[in-house]
Amino acid sequence: MTSGPRAALPSTPGRVHHRRFGLQARVIIAFGVGAALVSAALALSTFYFVRRDLVSQRTTSTLRQTLANARLVRVELGAPSARIGDALASVATANGVRSFIYSHGLWYSSSASVSGTAIPASLTQLVHRGDVAYELVDIGAVPTLVVGVPIPAIGISYFEESPFADLSSTLRVLATVLTTVAVATTAGGALVGWWASRRLVRPLTDVVHVASDIAGGTLDRRLPDDPDLQPLVRAFNDMVTALQRRIERDARFASDVTHELRSPLTTIGASIELLGQYRSSLPSEGTTALDMLHLEVGRFTDMVQELLEIATMDAGAADLQFSDVRLVDLVRITVAGYDPSIPVKVEPEAEASCVRGDKRRLQQALLNLLDNAETHGGGAVAVSVSRRGDRAVVAVDDAGPGVAPAERTLVFERFYRGAASGRRGDTEGSGLGLALVAEHVRAHGGEVWVADSPEGGARLAIALPEEAL
Repeated sequence: MTSGPRAALPSTPGRVHHRRFGLQARVIIAFGVGAALVSAALALSTFYFVRRDLVSQRTTSTLRQTLANARLVRVELGAPSARIGDALASVATANGVRSFIYSHGLWYSSSASVSGTAIPASLTQLVHRGDVAYELVDIGAVPTLVVGVPIPAIGISYFEESPFADLSSTLRVLATVLTTVAVATTAGGALVGWWASRRLVRPLTDVVHVASDIAGGTLDRRLPDDPDLQPLVRAFNDMVTALQRRIERDARFASDVTHELRSPLTTIGASIELLGQYRSSLPSEGTTALDMLHLEVGRFTDMVQELLEIATMDAGAADLQFSDVRLVDLVRITVAGYDPSIPVKVEPEAEASCVRGDKRRLQQALLNLLDNAETHGGGAVAVSVSRRGDRAVVAVDDAGPGVAPAERTLVFERFYRGAASGRRGDTEGSGLGLALVAEHVRAHGGEVWVADSPEGGARLAIALPEEAL
């Protein structure tokens, strides 16, 4: 014995996860299935009752006609020298009705091509016993009513076959119409479900849009009032208000701390400059300590300045001076001022790219990318300007060790240095440079990402929406 192929069993037991349809899809399916069930029930019941009534009416009229014909046959055959053929001819009807007479073991038919032996034997027996009987049978795939009437006065039995071909055709048309209506009703139910599901999920769509705006930094967004979702709306808006207050409080705290740090840092910086004037009288250990102090105070000052910048943007108090900026000119001027030896590559279609932005902050973002390449990648080897759809892209390439894929979204977090910080430089930088770049780019409606550089290192790129000149 052989068996067909079988599906392979999983090597380890586990739960089977079935994909669930979304809320909107489930509502549409529910409406569609409900409409299909209702329309199918109505169609079947309508077809059943109409068929029953039509068959009953046709059966009644056929019985009446057959009884009338049987009386006529009895009269015809009761006359002297009557012949069965003449009697069958006298009751000949249209619409394919065929007449039969059974007399003394012989069958006589109104049609030479049809024999009375096709009449069901059970019906024949009932009629021979003296009962009027009828039966609906299929003759040649056509429903046919066979009626038998005994005529004991002259010792014969009279039969008629009445085809229901026209009735069958009517029922087929009715079935087609009911099926079409059922399909249309199902489609209509699905459309109603689609419309209802859109209205049902519209509040959830509003929640998604508002939540997306809030995640993007627009903390003043709130859900509109909805009587049906009042508890959800109230809880959501209260949560956002509390979140906004917390962020603003944290931003004010960071800003206040940063401001307070600037004054002692200025004093310390001035003191270090004063000590530098007596550098020649200091021992070698003192000179080394002075140099280290000068370096760390410089790093601390830069970090405080970056913290102040970020805190200002978090608090929504950043003073952005927007204007039309020709991106290629800004990049060339910034790179030339940073290191003229770094090549600037501009694609022809990006030569006239213009963005709407704060020129100082865009320059600061580019300088931070150059500083990052210098600190962690051995210096920038190229800066490129290109277009991607309706956005202008500025990319800084270095030839350093690159950034691991797992860290490419983390490097823009504040104070993040990563698992490879020792390899990429652990003693330089505050961990805020790229975070500040992300803040500046986000404020301009752009995006920033890390990829592999064609030069073998890392590529840090920013994309900004273009502005028509």
